[in-house]
Amino acid sequence: MMQSKNHIFSPYLLTWIFILLAGSGQLSAQSRSVKTTTLPLVWQGDSIQNRWEPHAALLIPIKLKNCTRLFYMQFDLGSPYTLLYKNKLLAIQSRFPRAIQLNETTEKINQLSFISGKTTIQKNDIPVRQFDKDTINWSNKNEPVIIGTFGADLIDGQVAIIDYPGKTLTLSDTLINKPSNLRQTEFIYTQKRILLPATIQSHSTLLYFDTGSSMFELLTDKTTAESLAKPGSHPVQFNVNSWGNTLTANSLPTAALIEINGQQIPLQSVTYMEGVSSAQTEQMKKMGIGGMMGNKLFLGYKLVLDTRNSYFGLIPVK
Repeated sequence: MMQSKNHIFSPYLLTWIFILLAGSGQLSAQSRSVKTTTLPLVWQGDSIQNRWEPHAALLIPIKLKNCTRLFYMQFDLGSPYTLLYKNKLLAIQSRFPRAIQLNETTEKINQLSFISGKTTIQKNDIPVRQFDKDTINWSNKNEPVIIGTFGADLIDGQVAIIDYPGKTLTLSDTLINKPSNLRQTEFIYTQKRILLPATIQSHSTLLYFDTGSSMFELLTDKTTAESLAKPGSHPVQFNVNSWGNTLTANSLPTAALIEINGQQIPLQSVTYMEGVSSAQTEQMKKMGIGGMMGNKLFLGYKLVLDTRNSYFGLIPVK
């Protein structure tokens, strides 16, 4: 069994069912003044049980002022707010003192600008957390260095279009030039958490959308996962790191269909976690939440999320 690397799974995996968790760190007025902004997206892969998984994490490349190195932020809608990793920041400050201002006791950066593509994103009051254990290997210029996560505050109050095939994230104040094949469906958006309505085997449910748990098509409880699995199949097990805790993922092959936004999407695998308490699972069920989805379910689509009006839609990309 292999331990995941580089925080490729959302650090909020253990607490994703607590929907009313408060968020912070809004986009500045300077960033909001831009009507339409397009950010590049980059896939990070990882080896899982001797198998290469090309969609292990979804990253946004960024540069910092007064620093020549390219870095990355994980695009993690499982987190309500943007945060930064302390060890990475200390390493950057050591080499580029004008890029970052902090010390060992810093818990928040008051203001920081990120340059992604042709866009400057200014963030205020960014939490700094000790999630990472490693520093930066400056001699390896090809290794992607993830210094934090962009959370749901990045898209809060805006229309976000995640173009998975095109590998872009477009942010707008309103939906411009609505595509004729876009069907808008209402979803629940509360405290920067995204719950999408779905139907699995004629059962209507809510699924939490978390781009930080990228490689999971459907993450649910053990009973549901086993009921969806192909007969006689056995789970592929691997370890994942969630907020300093090691959980065991069990992925099973499935031929089940999931209906979202009026579209039938075939599932390739369904996963359950060992190490999550039964109390968390029961709370999830009582809230009407049947599981969680990552990016992998939507690889052939553009996902439109209107967080201002709580509407979403899927556009197939051929």
